[in-house]
Amino acid sequence: MFADEVQDRAQSHLDAFRVPDCPIFLIGTFDKGITVLSQQVRALNLVWSLIEGGEVGVTAEGGRKKIAIVGAGFAGLTVAAALLKKRVNADITIFERRDTVLPLQHGSDSRWLHPHIYEWPRGGSEAYSAALPVLNWTASRASDVVVQVLGAWENVVNAGDPTTVTYDYARPGLTVYCNTQHLQVSRTVPPPAADVEWIGERREPAEPSVSADGPASEGSSAPFDFVVMATGFGIETGESISYWRNETLAQPHLGQARSTYIVSGSGDGAMIDLFRLRIAHFRQDRILSELFSGYPGVLRELRELCEDPVAEQSNFNALDQLWARPDLTASTKEILDRLRDRLRHDTHVLLRVKNPSFAGLFIDRRVSFQNRLLAYLLYRAGGFTPTTGDLSALALEHSVPDDRVIVRHGTQKTEVLKSVLANGLHDAIDRMFKDSSRHNQLDEPAWSGGYFDMPARREEGRDNVKTADTVKSHWRKEYLPSPVEAIATVLASSVAGYILESTGTKQRLRVTLHRTLRAGDETVLQQCCQYQGLDHDPPERHAGRTFPVGKATIGAAYSLQKIVRTSATATAEQLETDMKKLELNDASREMSKKVRSVVAIPLLRNGPQHETHGLAMADRGPTVIGVLYIDSFDPGLFDDLGLLRVLRQICESFLGSLLRLTETEAQRIANTRFWTGRSQSLEVPIPPQSKDLEALEALEDPAPPTTTEVSQINFDFSDFVPVEDS
Repeated sequence: MFADEVQDRAQSHLDAFRVPDCPIFLIGTFDKGITVLSQQVRALNLVWSLIEGGEVGVTAEGGRKKIAIVGAGFAGLTVAAALLKKRVNADITIFERRDTVLPLQHGSDSRWLHPHIYEWPRGGSEAYSAALPVLNWTASRASDVVVQVLGAWENVVNAGDPTTVTYDYARPGLTVYCNTQHLQVSRTVPPPAADVEWIGERREPAEPSVSADGPASEGSSAPFDFVVMATGFGIETGESISYWRNETLAQPHLGQARSTYIVSGSGDGAMIDLFRLRIAHFRQDRILSELFSGYPGVLRELRELCEDPVAEQSNFNALDQLWARPDLTASTKEILDRLRDRLRHDTHVLLRVKNPSFAGLFIDRRVSFQNRLLAYLLYRAGGFTPTTGDLSALALEHSVPDDRVIVRHGTQKTEVLKSVLANGLHDAIDRMFKDSSRHNQLDEPAWSGGYFDMPARREEGRDNVKTADTVKSHWRKEYLPSPVEAIATVLASSVAGYILESTGTKQRLRVTLHRTLRAGDETVLQQCCQYQGLDHDPPERHAGRTFPVGKATIGAAYSLQKIVRTSATATAEQLETDMKKLELNDASREMSKKVRSVVAIPLLRNGPQHETHGLAMADRGPTVIGVLYIDSFDPGLFDDLGLLRVLRQICESFLGSLLRLTETEAQRIANTRFWTGRSQSLEVPIPPQSKDLEALEALEDPAPPTTTEVSQINFDFSDFVPVEDS
């Protein structure tokens, strides 16, 4: 993608975030179905748009900016961390009205967070990790996720500049204020700057719970070039205990008679509390596995229903029809029986909804498919009583005390914004709410692979900063699951051991595996493990870095879908020339001039392509799911076709073993599809012309190792029942 195209796309993204004619940006304010992950993705998209749109610089040119971030929840911290990772030429100030960052989820032990759970049963919904390049986290209790994110935050804040890179501007400044009980943002005259005035307590940036040196509280004001409003979910309506506060709804009563509760609301929050009150041992991420394991036919039908836009509009009737199908009757009955066996005997719940017809709940697209499905099953099992009417009258009629009335009526986003923004901005906010569809923000990654782990802008990275080879050896990293690294290490070390034993070479040998990865808006090849072999590089952390497909030897193997090796007559000069043609140094450091032999073996998947959110992808024929890469100082090491045939067989056996890796006793490993949002474009690079290469050659024989069963190498921990093929 050309630089001007990237900039135009970035500016288009910014329009969805920006308050018109104002340097103020809102994150997720007008979007439905907001989750922690979706807010983080929007935050990263905003930073990508600010940089690629030319609003915030990554060079000295254009001057230093001042950026204010209002709100230190997941979105606000992600914006700040991404700006720091990109080393923008700016000073950043964070304002949080509560006593610490991530205040809602801090200490919340009774709520569970899973990055993709609300996408179930779509492809990628089983993924255990958020797989974010900044402030990544994995499924856990909300309080534990906070610990993970704060650990990642501290690492970002404390990270220094590489000694091998020279910048012509200072590192980004960072100031954090908590307990900002007074905070006002106003537009300056003339625009486009904004003024912020505040009274708050200054904190240590890396540990925001710790007070910084200086007065306990201070009042001040300052102009800012940009203000990011990351006020998040908003203030909950009603007088019930906050969703994120700890309580005992899911715990059995101790010595009490059966109790009646009222849950008022029809969103995801209300549904979760309904399930916790009525289903024994309920945990949001495990209930699906516990109910649906062993029923692949039902799961396939549910996935089709979820991805059918017509059926999705009338889930209640569609589920009724599914549960009445004669060919599924035995399975659906057993699933309902499983749920009935799990109903608690110490609670009864009245679900108060606006629509007198319970089926009306299923028209509300704000409720996730997973929760609509579970509510349907609980309804069929007689697990609660839908009702309408006045809340106080219901409580009086059924003798329900206040502490057993749970109100989940959503949040008041407008009030939060207007409490911070000056009166002169209220009309603009009202107009945005009236035309909110124009400000819906993409919750699919817009950035390119490795973007937040490299300096400069996307298309100008190699020009804006004189990046040393020592940096390129470990930059452009994306999330790499631990199980993938372990599996790749075993393969690479086994291959290295075989080569060393069979050839007797004593010269440097490096072996590693790359996997095809959907990262941001592109397809990349990711190094899955450290180099294995003999006398390889110092123990730098290479695993996790990404390469654009089509670059270097691995890119040639990916594009040609053939084994690529150095020819028997290749010289060091010819190999160096080929590496320049294949643009190796764009994404990686230069190859050692001592390297004389290389081979790249693509791992192919040959079979029909998956459907993606109901849209069948064109059958492109074989696809590459990984590339094994080997290089050596030993000339002619890969001239022997017999050696390559053995390596091919090792790789084919490796692919066959991947099917059995999930069949462990604990059943905690899953090979999930990549989460890519609701759209994806598979980048197919233009294959290099073999005649243009001097040292490298593509082989017809042996053919690449092939599988018909494994679609990706993306093993990670998971408690989900598999709803997708490997």
